[in-house]
Amino acid sequence: MKVKRYLARNMAEALAYIRRDLGPDAVIISTRRVRSRGWRGWLAPPQLEVTAALDSLPASETQADLRRQVEEIKGLLEEVSGHLGIRKDQVEERLLRWRELLLQLEIKADLTDRLLEGLAGDLRESDPRAPNPEAVREELVARLADILAAAWPGKPPGRVMAFIGPTGVGKTTTLAKLAARFSLLERKKVGLITIDTYRIGAVEQLQTYGEILGLPLAVAWSPQELREKVEGYRDKDVILIDTVGRSPQNELRLAELRAFLESLDADHYLVLSCTTKSRDLDSIVARYRQLNPARLIFTKVDETQYLGNIINVVAATGIPVAYITNGQNVPDDIEKVGPERLARLILGAGEAWTTKQHASGNW
Repeated sequence: MKVKRYLARNMAEALAYIRRDLGPDAVIISTRRVRSRGWRGWLAPPQLEVTAALDSLPASETQADLRRQVEEIKGLLEEVSGHLGIRKDQVEERLLRWRELLLQLEIKADLTDRLLEGLAGDLRESDPRAPNPEAVREELVARLADILAAAWPGKPPGRVMAFIGPTGVGKTTTLAKLAARFSLLERKKVGLITIDTYRIGAVEQLQTYGEILGLPLAVAWSPQELREKVEGYRDKDVILIDTVGRSPQNELRLAELRAFLESLDADHYLVLSCTTKSRDLDSIVARYRQLNPARLIFTKVDETQYLGNIINVVAATGIPVAYITNGQNVPDDIEKVGPERLARLILGAGEAWTTKQHASGNW
C-alpha cells in the first residue's frame, strides 16, 4: 500500500495533488489543519494536511479481502452474543440507563463513570446473562461501599464531640438525639455544653432537652470559659458541644468559631443536610474544612429522594459518615451507619425508578 501526505491551502488543491500522484483510485485516510514550524508558521494561516493511500492490490482482490474480514467479525460477534444471551448494543444501552439513574440521584458525573467503569465485563465473568438489574445493583452497592469504607475511621470517636455546620441543618436536634442515645441506651454519663448564645431560644431549646433527659447543661461565652466547662465535666463519659450555625461565606464568624474549638481535644462533627444543593454543599464543605471535621452527619434523609451528595462529599474529602437522621423525633430518628448500609440507602433512593424500568421491560 502506498501512503502519501500532502499540504494544501484547501481540499480542492489537495485532491489535485492526490490524483496527480496516486490516481483516481486513491482514498483519503485523514485530514487536519496544521501550522508550519517556527514563528512564521504562527503568523501564516494554517494549512490543510491530507493523508491519502493507494492499495497496490487489484480492486477486486481488495474488496474480496474486505468482505472476508467483515464476515469473520460478524461471526465472532454472533458467537459472543450467543454466549452472553444479549447483544452488545443492549449491554451498553442498559448501562446507560444505570448511568442515568446515578446522575438522577445527584452522584457527580466523574464519580458515576468511576462506578460504572468495567462493570459490564466484570458482570459477564460471573453471570453470562449480565447485566440484569439485580446483578448491576449488587455490584454498584459493593463499589459504593468500597469508596465509603476507604474513608471509614480507624479509631473510635473521642470523648468530646463538637457539632459544627451551617444554619438550619439540625445541629441541636441531632445533638439531643445522640444525648438520648448515649444516656438512655448506652447508659453513659453525658454532659451538654452550648456556645450558641446568638440564636434566639437556642439555649432554652437545649435546656429543655437536658431537663427531659436529666442531663446537665453549661453555657460558655468565651473560649476560656468553654475549656473550663469541659474540665468541669471530668466525671462524664461523653461531652456534647452545640455551636452556633455559621454561614460558610462569613470568614470572620468561622474564625471566631475556630478560636472556641482549636484549644479543645475534641472530635468535630460536620452536620450537613441532604436537601442542600450539590454546588452549595461543595462550598460549605470547602469552608468548614478549616475546622478539621473528623466525621460527617447527614440530616433530613427523609426529605429527599436524591442522596448522591453523601457519596460525593465522602469521595471528595475522605471524611467518614458517622450518623444519618431521618426525622425530628428525639431520640428515634437517628441511625449509626456502616459503608454497606449507607451504599444501599443511597441506591435505595432510586428504587422506585429502577422498579418502574424493570417492570416496563426497559432493562
